[in-house]
Amino acid sequence: MKIKGLLLLFTALLAVGLTGCGGSKSNQANEKKSLSADMSNDSSSSSASSTSKSLSNYQYKVPKQIQKSANYVKNGDLSKKHQFTFDRFGTRQQLADVINQPIHIKSGNVNYKINQVRVIKNTAKTPEAKAAAKQVLNLQEIPDTYYTFVLNYTVTNHHDFKIALNGVDNVKTNQGQTLTTQNQLTDSSAGNKIGADRAVSFAMTGYLHDYAAHPATKLSIKFGPIYNTQQEKVASAPNSTLIVHLN
Repeated sequence: MKIKGLLLLFTALLAVGLTGCGGSKSNQANEKKSLSADMSNDSSSSSASSTSKSLSNYQYKVPKQIQKSANYVKNGDLSKKHQFTFDRFGTRQQLADVINQPIHIKSGNVNYKINQVRVIKNTAKTPEAKAAAKQVLNLQEIPDTYYTFVLNYTVTNHHDFKIALNGVDNVKTNQGQTLTTQNQLTDSSAGNKIGADRAVSFAMTGYLHDYAAHPATKLSIKFGPIYNTQQEKVASAPNSTLIVHLN
């Protein structure tokens, strides 16, 4: 897929510095590597390929005056509200809110733990930033300023064999929005395998529609079933939807 490299770049940058809670360095590297969930429009189109090519080498330069701000974080490790960074396409990413209360859910011998959720205010400063966001979030149009959530979670496999994850089925907000990995959502867990008695951390990024005027305060997350490496289902989806509060 010609556009996949762009997706990997933008999605990793969308969550840069925001995946640092929970999990080891190797887990965090796995998150970034896996953040290439297929969120693009049909990459066979010439326009999509052309856009991907034009963005592949794009590098936004943060003005020196902005770099002097006390809230600017060069490495993207946003930990306090109002801190901000820039991705390589020119998206200003500011931490609007952070929720650190751990949440647990279980499916058979597999445990899910939400480590942290962050709400990010994104402001596209360049046409390239908007183009990249539309491709990754599968949106026809996107405003200059929009909000996303970045959710970090850990999956622990208590089986005595390796499992394969089916990823997130959907996320619903209390504002009536439904997100899937085909529409406005990326998830790094889908297709990943976890060894026996191992824990791996992942990241999920979703678009929050009209958040400034009508902020979502609740995310309902439904995970998919779990399989072994022979593609046999070993556990159904968790029998309860995980509820995450954003306030």
